[in-house]
Formats: sequence, C-alpha cells, structure tokens
Amino acid sequence: MRRNPALAKLNAGGMTSGISIGLDSPDLAELAAHSGFDYVWLEWQHGQFSEHTLNNAIARFLPVDTAPIVRVKSHEPGAINHVLDMGAMGVIVPMVETAAEARAIAHVTYYPPLGRRSTGGTRLPLLGDDYTERANDEMLLVVMVETESAIDNVTEIMEVPGVDVVLIGPGDLMLDVQAQGKDAAYHEQLVQQVLTASKQTGVAAGYVCPSLEVADERVAQGFRFVSCGSDSGVLRAGFQSIRQHTHTW
Repeated sequence: MRRNPALAKLNAGGMTSGISIGLDSPDLAELAAHSGFDYVWLEWQHGQFSEHTLNNAIARFLPVDTAPIVRVKSHEPGAINHVLDMGAMGVIVPMVETAAEARAIAHVTYYPPLGRRSTGGTRLPLLGDDYTERANDEMLLVVMVETESAIDNVTEIMEVPGVDVVLIGPGDLMLDVQAQGKDAAYHEQLVQQVLTASKQTGVAAGYVCPSLEVADERVAQGFRFVSCGSDSGVLRAGFQSIRQHTHTW
C-alpha cells in the first residue's frame, strides 16, 4: 500500500503541514497535489465540493506522494466510510466533544481489530493490492476540538486508540469563548491547554493557521500538524498583489 507521508512524519515525532482546498475544482486540487505538501486538506464541511467532484479530486492524488485528507461534514459513519472508499488517506472530523465520540469515529475509520470499517471501494486496489491488510497503518485520523467543553476533555480524547491528531479550530473556538463573555486571552489559555495535553500524551496537537506567520508561531510552540492557508486565501492574496502593483503604473 502507498505510504502516508503526513502520518509517517508524525509517527517519527516530527511535524507535518499542508493546505486546504475548498473551491469546487479537482483541477485546483491536482495543482496542490503536485506542489509537494505532506497532505492536502479537501474541505467538504464548509467547501463547495459535491460528492462527484470530491471523488474526482481524490483521484488526482494517485500519481503523487501527497496524502489527500478530507474534512467530512459530520460524525455520520456512512460519510466517513464513503470518503475513505474514495481513496482518502485520512479524515478530519469536526466538533468532537468527548472521548466517547472520538472512539465512535475511530470505530468507523479503521478495519478490525481496531475498528469496524466496512471493506469496499473501487479505487482502493489502486492504492495497493494489500490495502485491506495495511490501511490501518497508513490512515490519519484527525479530530477537531472547537469548544471549551471539548478542550476540558482533551486528554481523554487524545488517549483514544487511533486518534493521531487533536486539531484546534480557532474560529469556532473563539465563537464559543466570546459567547461566554470571555476574550482572546482566554482563547489562548485553551489553546495552550491542548498543547500541554499533547506533550503529556504524545498525540500531536494541530492548529488551523490563517497565514504562514501564524504557522511559524504555532510550530515554534510545539504544534505538529498545521494547515497553512487555503486556496481562496492564496488566490485572493495573489490577485491583490497583482492589483497593488498595477496601481503603480
């Protein structure tokens, strides 16, 4: 079976980075796939992909080493199983609040004996004739903590077998913090709480970074899974840079 470079780096104690693609374009996903990232995050929760175009986008990763990782829409078992059958080499699961939820997610992500994932998927033999035997070793499971109550349970979530990364969704976490009348300083306390739990358990902490500057800061703090921006952000910045230059003419 093909190797998952993002998971290999994490298992070796290193860090891994990638970019997210949310525009409904398999061609754009293909460009990202050939850019040398460890992984590309295909955004199905908030992105524009349909099931058909997501399937098409995942197929574009077959000739390259970069791992396609899909953020699914929910915890629903069928949705997780389906994107894995498309050939995704991992899932990012939003809004995980408890260890029990994390265990249920792992249960549908992995084949027996670790889980109860159903076998199937017409693309899977293209990933390796031994896919069923080795998929558990190459599958990356990322669960997101996006509320204070989730972070209260972060150590127990990290201790769930099969969880490789606990990823902070800073935007939704800030919404939760502000809804309680608290501020950015408290938000940062919660962020550091996840990082402390990561260092205690050995399970990687992740952070969704809006810029390379933020990514540099989080990597320096010890975060080992970082998302370094998005397709729309990169395109917007590029358009604005060109437009600013043309204003000088």
